[in-house]
Amino acid sequence: MKAFLAGLVAAVAIAIAAAVVLDTEVQRSAADHFQTESVRL
Repeated sequence: MKAFLAGLVAAVAIAIAAAVVLDTEVQRSAADHFQTESVRL
């Protein structure tokens, strides 16, 4: 039972961390993602 709860807590923590990373770093608009002086969208 202890191992199951530890696995459940680890899965929830990984899911929350992945959601935060995806929301802040990965999912950006093309204009934000490729914003340099040489690229014009």
